[in-house]
Amino acid sequence: MNTGLIVQGFKQFINGANPAELLAKLVGMILTVIFILAVFNLIQYFLGKFLKGKLSVQRDYMVRKGIRYSGFVLALLYVFHSMGIDTSAILGAAGIAGIVIGFAAQTSVASLIAGFFLLSEKSFTVGDTITVDSITGVVLSVDLLSVKLRTPDNLFVRIPNETISKSSLVTITRFPIRRLNLAFSVAYKEDLEQVRDILLELAAQSQYCLEDPPPFFGIDSFGDSGINLLFHLWFEKNNFWNLKNSIIIAVKKRFEAEGIEIPYQKIDIQVTPSG
Repeated sequence: MNTGLIVQGFKQFINGANPAELLAKLVGMILTVIFILAVFNLIQYFLGKFLKGKLSVQRDYMVRKGIRYSGFVLALLYVFHSMGIDTSAILGAAGIAGIVIGFAAQTSVASLIAGFFLLSEKSFTVGDTITVDSITGVVLSVDLLSVKLRTPDNLFVRIPNETISKSSLVTITRFPIRRLNLAFSVAYKEDLEQVRDILLELAAQSQYCLEDPPPFFGIDSFGDSGINLLFHLWFEKNNFWNLKNSIIIAVKKRFEAEGIEIPYQKIDIQVTPSG
């Protein structure tokens, strides 16, 4: 934007005008700006009502933001025009500056393009929990340049769209139900059928475990200290920690009550007398 043109236009606007006329122009300009912004707010409001349920959260967010910014730009152009500033020259200078900045900021352009792909793919939406590489958080917003997350420890994280497009992305809450995978061992002396029945009974008693799909019990392998088992439970996506904590506590208590041993690695050291 050409600052010199704006300063020159402002001087022309105030020079040679008597206070009464200047005040009337300023009041008229302010009222018109308020009217323009109010009209765009109404457009944003009614369009939001019309599109409610027809667009995803992030698309609705982008439409609203686009309308808001359009109102600001139109109000600014009106102010320049009222002050006698040549808006075509300003727009031309802004266009040239935009081209220069675009070439200079290749990362931003790449993130912008990646943002359009993210919006079109609909891999996640606002409110989903996602993992990008080693970062996990709830999606706060999906913008054209970046995605904002809130981590479980309440940190704000901004990830450029270009980074997301090049990384492994996991949408944890994409589907309504998830599976909890538990892996543990029991001693070789234990009755595996008894262990299976106890685990399935605890799953049936859990308020967080779903009956359909049913729990899965499997024998994985022979380990160094015991037999490795698999136990898979299905749950509604918001009950991950409720199920995991409660089922592990229940398994430990029940195994202790039944005398079932959960082995741990042991090291036998044999000392041979010298001489």
